[in-house]
Amino acid sequence: MNVLAQLGSGFAACITPFNLLAAVVGVLMGTLAGVLPGLGITGTVAILLPFSYGMQPLTALILISGIYFGSQYGGAITSILVNIPGEATSIVTCFDGYPLARRGKAGTALGIAAISSFSGGTLGLIGLTFFAPLLARAALAFGPPEFFAIVVFGLMLLTNVSGKNPLKATIMVLAGVMLGTVGMDKVSGTLRMTFGNVQMYKGFDFIIFIMGVFGITELLLTICTPEEKGDILNFKFRELYPKKEELKQVSKTIARGGLFGFLVGLIPGPGSMLATFGSYGIEKKLSKTPEQFGKGMPEGVAAPESANNAAMYAQMVPLMSLGIPFSSAVALLMSGFMIHGIQPGPLMITQHADLFWGLIASMFIGNVFLLIINLPLVGVWASLLKIDFQLLMPIITVITFTGAYAINNSIFDLGLMTLFGVLGFFLKAADYDLAALAIGLFLGPQLEAALVQTMVLYNGNLLSMIFDRPIAGSFCGVILLVVLATIGKSVRQAVTNRKVKTA
Repeated sequence: MNVLAQLGSGFAACITPFNLLAAVVGVLMGTLAGVLPGLGITGTVAILLPFSYGMQPLTALILISGIYFGSQYGGAITSILVNIPGEATSIVTCFDGYPLARRGKAGTALGIAAISSFSGGTLGLIGLTFFAPLLARAALAFGPPEFFAIVVFGLMLLTNVSGKNPLKATIMVLAGVMLGTVGMDKVSGTLRMTFGNVQMYKGFDFIIFIMGVFGITELLLTICTPEEKGDILNFKFRELYPKKEELKQVSKTIARGGLFGFLVGLIPGPGSMLATFGSYGIEKKLSKTPEQFGKGMPEGVAAPESANNAAMYAQMVPLMSLGIPFSSAVALLMSGFMIHGIQPGPLMITQHADLFWGLIASMFIGNVFLLIINLPLVGVWASLLKIDFQLLMPIITVITFTGAYAINNSIFDLGLMTLFGVLGFFLKAADYDLAALAIGLFLGPQLEAALVQTMVLYNGNLLSMIFDRPIAGSFCGVILLVVLATIGKSVRQAVTNRKVKTA
């Protein structure tokens, strides 16, 4: 009851006109950050931080945190409508969201994404409110060995989930990890595959990469197959929102995704990314029609959206309880706290109880605002698909190139994005999975860093790590079982095909 009473006092502090306005502005700017390629959470927070200096601390924190969780839904909008993930965590939403839009169910996909985001965020907030200190201590048990094992397990799961052909998905994951090694080695300072180009020292920017392999690739594919775009124009406004049967169909998916996303979000590093395709994989395994995933399944939208929003709030647990940011976005959020003289951590609850509970309460309010604002806009977003193809594609091209240039103000980045787009076009034509390539690139540098740290800790003896770290060892055992099961499945399929040919 003490927690509920303190949360009630937080709501009382939040319900002022200025604080409510800050919450609305925050979630709107966050949604815009997700919609516009290249802007992202980092750029939006950086732009708005100076405007928060004169605000009261609670009002400023409400504004900054609203951007943080509002961006997740914004990323889903472009994933569903034009197959361009606004955020890294929205890549998995493309799998089924975009096929739904092409079938004339863009409104259904957007509605399910909004409701799933709200539900997953609410589950994450409940966990943050009641279990933050306990879960934060548990999260600290994950060091480099555990992170290395979990990322390898996640990549193994990805190869069995993202595409029809596990071999092609494996090739793409490995290629993505290799691309992640380009640039200067952070440990030794060695230059790798830079070809003497100074611009390559920093490696490939992930946002530039996904804007190329998703945005430019999709533009090229659309130009080559314009006749396939006609069916998405035939929808009526009353049919835009998901039906009761569809909401009932995804209700269990949302609950599972929220719970799984919150637990995985506690893992240091890319917890939100791991949560999205892990939740998607669970739903695909549990489904009676797994072959329909990737063709426009509502569960394929609900699972990643619920998981990434719950994971986002889970990453607030170590920040609020221990003062430790587990991702770059949360680290930026932490800087917003510190600018206003607030140090997140164990003492925040006692020294700044009004701010702590006021911020928690504002997240509940912002989550509701996000649903209220975006559900009525479903028709507006879906109506973008009614714009003539010859007008829509140039607009998307301009936004994509502008967003890519704005990241580093670099013409070189525009060339890289175009190159990745052409590469993605040929890979897509050959039926290779671009999501596996992108996630491999995203996790590659972090996987390498965790491996190097683990090797240093155990003097190069990974076998001793398996027996010394139970969590890492357990995941290594599961990885071995997954590899053996995949090989066994491939062998059985080859034998069956051979018997069919012989007969």
